Amino acid sequence: MTKRGCPVFEHILVAMDFSPAGERLCGQLARLRALGCRRLTLVHVIAASYGRVPDVSNREHYQQRLETLAASLREDGFETATEVCIGPVISELKRVAREQGADVILSGTHGHSTLRDLFLGSNVLDLIRHTDLPILLAPTDQSLILPTTAVCRPLLATDGSAAAGAAEDAFIALLDQCRRAVVVSVGQWDDRPEYDSQREYIKAHIEGLAQRASEPGFDTVLLGQGKPSVEIARVAAERDADLIIIGKRGSNPITDLLLGSTAEAVCRQAQRLVLIVPG
Repeated sequence: MTKRGCPVFEHILVAMDFSPAGERLCGQLARLRALGCRRLTLVHVIAASYGRVPDVSNREHYQQRLETLAASLREDGFETATEVCIGPVISELKRVAREQGADVILSGTHGHSTLRDLFLGSNVLDLIRHTDLPILLAPTDQSLILPTTAVCRPLLATDGSAAAGAAEDAFIALLDQCRRAVVVSVGQWDDRPEYDSQREYIKAHIEGLAQRASEPGFDTVLLGQGKPSVEIARVAAERDADLIIIGKRGSNPITDLLLGSTAEAVCRQAQRLVLIVPG
């Protein structure tokens, strides 16, 4: 029987900026084929903001560069479209993703002390905050040796909340394509009897996920103390995970446990693909 891919990855919108980081980003696309990626939309946004007139004179140049890259990707078996647009970066990416029916937006991260640089000076947290699509972040730091093997070892970081539900669904959908998987939850219950109920809750919640999982299922790591971003990155390294999946909370992603500083720090510290899934 042919394995079906995860719906999250069937159609990926790739945010292109034509920097060396962008080239490294595209080098990761073949790794996503194993997760079901068949269709790509390559988008370059000529940035426009209030009080600033964008330079549109190179639009044909950018279009040609996208087409050259698209031709190469088509030879690799991807169905590929391109678009160069003008306007606010985040708004244009959202518009194209909606019109083209993309399932996820892929962007590079530079892996420095913060993730302020996304592409064309935009902020990665703005992209996450203002779109209801999953965001796939790929490390593109020039100092990294990026893997080339197919993605097949996901790690789910969950606190068992409703906001993590969609991330959990994406993780479960991926298991048919994966060789190894792990679920991690970081709490603060060690040596604190008053939080025993929280530990028991997350244990029961993850047991429920295991009942939904296909064989061979996943390993579980419960950590009763520690900074979530540090512990998630540590477990990812120890288990050789190649994709970290976390949930996006709703109203205030800057301070929420599974987004904000934690997601930013996970991306920076883990140096792996990170998928942020809205609840």
